Amino acid sequence: MKIILKNIFYCCFVFSVALSQDEKQKSSLQMFSERPKESTVAQPQGIALEDVIDPMSYTIGASDVLSVNIWISPPANFLLTVTPEGTLIIPTVGELHVADMLLVEAKKNIITAIKKKYISGEISATLITPRPIVVTISGAILNPGTFTARATDRVDKIIQQANQIQTVQQNDWQVKEEYRKIQDEQSTRNIVLKRKDGTRVRVDLPKFYATKEQEANPYLREGDVIIIPRKDKTKNVVGIYGEVNTPGRYEFVEGDSIHDLIEIAHGFTPRAIADSIEYSRFAENGKSLLTTILNGKEIFESKLNDAPLQPGDRIIVKPKIEMREDYIVEVKGEVRFPGKYPITKEKTTLSEIIKQAGGFTEFSSLKTAEIIRRSVQPEEIELERLLSARGNVSIEDSAYYVVETNLRIRKEVVTIDFNKLFHDDDKSQDVTLRTNDVINIPSIRNTIYVFGQVETPGNIPFIEGKDLNYYIQKVGGYTENAREADLRIIKSKTKQWLAPEETTVEEGDYIWIPKIPDRTFAYYATVMSQVASVLSVVVGIAVVVSNIK
Repeated sequence: MKIILKNIFYCCFVFSVALSQDEKQKSSLQMFSERPKESTVAQPQGIALEDVIDPMSYTIGASDVLSVNIWISPPANFLLTVTPEGTLIIPTVGELHVADMLLVEAKKNIITAIKKKYISGEISATLITPRPIVVTISGAILNPGTFTARATDRVDKIIQQANQIQTVQQNDWQVKEEYRKIQDEQSTRNIVLKRKDGTRVRVDLPKFYATKEQEANPYLREGDVIIIPRKDKTKNVVGIYGEVNTPGRYEFVEGDSIHDLIEIAHGFTPRAIADSIEYSRFAENGKSLLTTILNGKEIFESKLNDAPLQPGDRIIVKPKIEMREDYIVEVKGEVRFPGKYPITKEKTTLSEIIKQAGGFTEFSSLKTAEIIRRSVQPEEIELERLLSARGNVSIEDSAYYVVETNLRIRKEVVTIDFNKLFHDDDKSQDVTLRTNDVINIPSIRNTIYVFGQVETPGNIPFIEGKDLNYYIQKVGGYTENAREADLRIIKSKTKQWLAPEETTVEEGDYIWIPKIPDRTFAYYATVMSQVASVLSVVVGIAVVVSNIK
């Protein structure tokens, strides 16, 4: 009996749970069905664009995606793709041909067709995703062939893609050399864009970058063929040099004028004497040169007195004389106000700058103070090294000269005695400063540093008049491996290595004691064999001489 009651209770419980779940499901379905219907309007996906698309210049083609919206209650939205046949299929309206139409014209036709069915309500048509297209590039290009682009891309983008070295070729020097050669020969102003209808457009990239003229770098369309011709780098060119923003040699195009060339060079710099530029042209035989002074400002701003160019023409834009440059020196170390100070070219002296810096502190070491000058500019360092390598000297001298030259290139020191100038008032030491000079006033170092083969290397207090042996004894004397004969004193200021008989120990100097080199038995055996060889030769010569006598 208990088992029966238990089973009945279990069945009732299961039925009640199922009923409860069914009610919940019905309730949720009812809530869902009662929600107001929402119309989702298509939003365009992010695409890299240089500017908003101009409906007056964009041409519709197959695979363009448009959003057509009918603003009624509830609003209707259709995300439509132009078919490969060039038509747009609008639900409840029909099929409409839109290919090869300007976007503004296609939108007008779409709205007109829809209004025939939906009389009331506003209608809009919007380009959502520009279509992908296929174009071909050939000629003087690294990777000729077929490329995929978008209808919003210009000619220069495909050229950049076709000029890229493939990942697998990036470490191939032959490919890089070929790329450099091809890129050097590529025309940038006589590029031919051939449309599928047979029309040809001349692409002029430097002009587009300077003026943003759309015709100089047009948008691509499906079926386009880009032809990159080679250019003559020496004959078919014109040049503009001096005070323009991008001076250089440019490929000549028939119809170029002086105004065009200044425009391609991005105009004059603020320092240009624009109202009197030099315009030069060779005679046809190439033996005489005619130079004319023109008002470049009038030509550039209003095209007054503009003139056509010929290959080989050159324009020189001279700079205004400007003496107000950033002449400056830096004072470092033990002065009261270290920092950078302006100077007058070829006029400001060392004493004047030290005075501006507040003078020396009580911790300054004038004995080791120096002026560091850099005469060689960083971009000229390699050329200076090559020029300095001239000469017919021994290997030892050449290696030493290379070290000294490298030091000179990086850090020229102006020979000056600060003590004579500031303590003895010797005006002959008051050097005239140059821009970017660095005046370094070190702190007093009342020590001598002894290192190498001594018992306890380290700093020893400097005492005026004490000789070399005093400092050696202070660090515990030499070790058994010390090579005393090759001891050197390294000068604090110049870092010159000098023998003890060539100098005296001064404040801040270093004393270096080298080590006797460890020699293996093989080394001594080699030396002995060489000595024996020499002796045998000497003995042989002596025997020959004796026999002759």
